[in-house]
Amino acid sequence: MSDSLLKLAKDSSSEKKHELAEHVTGLLVARADDPGSEETHLLNNMLEGVYDSLALDAKRKMSERLADVRSMSSKLAAAMASDELPVAQAILERSKSLREEDQRKIAETKDQGYLLALAKRDHVSNDISDILIKRGSKEVKHMLAANLGAEITMPVFESLVKDMPKQLGDRIRHLRKSNEELLEDLFRDDGEVAAGAELVKKQTKISPKAWLMGIRLGKTTLNKAVYQLAQEHNLLDAVALLSFFSGLDMKYVHNLMVRFDSTGIATVCRATGIGAMEFQAVCKERCKHLKFPESTGSKWLTNYHMLDDTDARRLLTLMKIKLKAIKHEQAA
Repeated sequence: MSDSLLKLAKDSSSEKKHELAEHVTGLLVARADDPGSEETHLLNNMLEGVYDSLALDAKRKMSERLADVRSMSSKLAAAMASDELPVAQAILERSKSLREEDQRKIAETKDQGYLLALAKRDHVSNDISDILIKRGSKEVKHMLAANLGAEITMPVFESLVKDMPKQLGDRIRHLRKSNEELLEDLFRDDGEVAAGAELVKKQTKISPKAWLMGIRLGKTTLNKAVYQLAQEHNLLDAVALLSFFSGLDMKYVHNLMVRFDSTGIATVCRATGIGAMEFQAVCKERCKHLKFPESTGSKWLTNYHMLDDTDARRLLTLMKIKLKAIKHEQAA
């Protein structure tokens, strides 16, 4: 089957190749979280084989569909990322399949449109940031400075912010400073962080596993689950669900939930799509747990309204990357 499909891809007419590529792209999208299987490998091979013969518009549509697909091969991601900008943009901005070495090559050789797209990624490493700052236009540098997922040393960050409008620069400076403090706190011993008592398990009508199954089956939503658990005074089970959907270890989500500030848990909630009403219910229960006045929860909610979805998602990505790096260092 594998050989016959690859032969079909190579021998088909231009029109058939376009139809085949569209069909195979759909199959790969359906296997978005299945990167290691033989079938996924075959689908990637087929797309790699016909890619160069496709028209620009077909390539652009393919890149849009595959930009968020983790099972896309790094070879295919690199081919699209180095193509013409209408094709490359979605991959440069969003694809997790695009390796750092390919990002570096593009950052070192391509023009400003490509650099601007790289500056919008949820995570930009120190090495890539350095190249973008060195080669990038003012627009690229400003985008990078405003990207909370970009790793930039504070002296360099300050030099970039000075060149921005004051109000915007002050806002970004405040966000980056509070987020740097939050990231530092993740790696401190529990006794060094200003936080309340640990959450305890409470009786609930529906278990986290049952909520998760209902969400997966489309019978309920994460928002409904978190709201109901907050109403039942059960923040620990809410932490379990937020941990699953954020991809952040439960230990860290728990620590963020019992902190005396709201930056961390607001980030996790915003990044996982929790709405304002549901977050308000969480704030109300957090205030009870931490023995804070309800007015504190109102302030947390006001700050939540000011938190941008993109900023939250990028900070969450950066949290996970830094935690993963620490674990690798500890295991070495």
